[in-house]
Amino acid sequence: MKILYDHQIFEQQKFGGISRYFCEVIEGLNRFENTIVDISLKYSKNEYIGKSIFSQKINDNPSAYENFIPGREFKGKWNLYALRNKIIKPVETDEVNKFLSIEALKKQDFDVFHPTYYDDYFLPYMGNKPFVLTVYDMIHEIYPECFSLADKISEKKRELAKVAHKIVAISECTKKDLIRFFGIPSDKITVTHLATSMDSAASHTAPLPLASALPKRYILFVGARTVYKNFYFFINSMRLLMEADPTLHIFCTGGPFNRNEKIFFETHGIANRVHQLAASDAELEVLYQRALAFVFPSLYEGFGIPVLEAFSNACPAVLANAGSLPEIGGDAAVYFEPKDAQSVHAAMSEVLYNAGRRAELVALGNQRLQQFSWHRTCQETEAVYRALVAGT
Repeated sequence: MKILYDHQIFEQQKFGGISRYFCEVIEGLNRFENTIVDISLKYSKNEYIGKSIFSQKINDNPSAYENFIPGREFKGKWNLYALRNKIIKPVETDEVNKFLSIEALKKQDFDVFHPTYYDDYFLPYMGNKPFVLTVYDMIHEIYPECFSLADKISEKKRELAKVAHKIVAISECTKKDLIRFFGIPSDKITVTHLATSMDSAASHTAPLPLASALPKRYILFVGARTVYKNFYFFINSMRLLMEADPTLHIFCTGGPFNRNEKIFFETHGIANRVHQLAASDAELEVLYQRALAFVFPSLYEGFGIPVLEAFSNACPAVLANAGSLPEIGGDAAVYFEPKDAQSVHAAMSEVLYNAGRRAELVALGNQRLQQFSWHRTCQETEAVYRALVAGT
């Protein structure tokens, strides 16, 4: 059985949950007997695919600024780069990747095709071959106000969900929302939970320089801070607790704070107690391990890999009672209503000021973690492929 994956998500993400999921599935299935995996991709900056079995196949964009006279910075370099691009047409990496995907589809040398995102470019080239679509969440449908009117993801997702031969949903929550919003038949959808790629048993023997620079007492917030992630509401809900506990800090991963966030922190007098780092995987492990608690106040998640990352690193989890988070966290987390400041305050206090409760959550988290593995994800995904090939 041969499975073909395409380029889409590996163009969009340098890091990210979706590209990690596909890399874990590709790597895992490659170890399965009688299963062959292939990918139509030439140019990508994605860190995971660059370290995968396809690493020799992947190239960086030769026309990118960082590859122009690499290792040297000088006045006028950008202008020289722009001039070069006027003389020599830059490589259109997205067009090259899409062309390769279309050519691979035309050859029909595969049994099942699995696109990695929602562009429907491939439909005219499928012939009689089946394709599987993974749906990660229904955030565009539940909170459309968080996205541009020009955003076509929901429209394309709906179209592909209707014609896909099988759909993989990454949680029961996502499956229910697919049925509710798109009217997809239940028996067309298979739930395959994700896992974490973090291995706390393989933690670094020597502490990173980061460790000595961390606040002694902090809560960890991981990932993007877009509207539905509920970051502002959470910070606002924490102000009274932070006023009463001047040693408490909040540490955030993800991109740098924007101007509005900085103004918000300064206005409320907490600018020196809210920190940010675009953390590597190794640094993120340290951040989890040193935190008093991990908090996930999101209004909706299709799965929530950071919950398992926290469990893997013995970090107590405090989660919003929303989306798939209770499904993933089970009894190993403390929950709060994501738009109730008193509920946030009570949940955080329960964990921050009760060492016994934190120890209990760590133990429960370790038990809960055993229910999720990439091997299981791969097994369940392969079963979907084989059923399609068998025509069942």
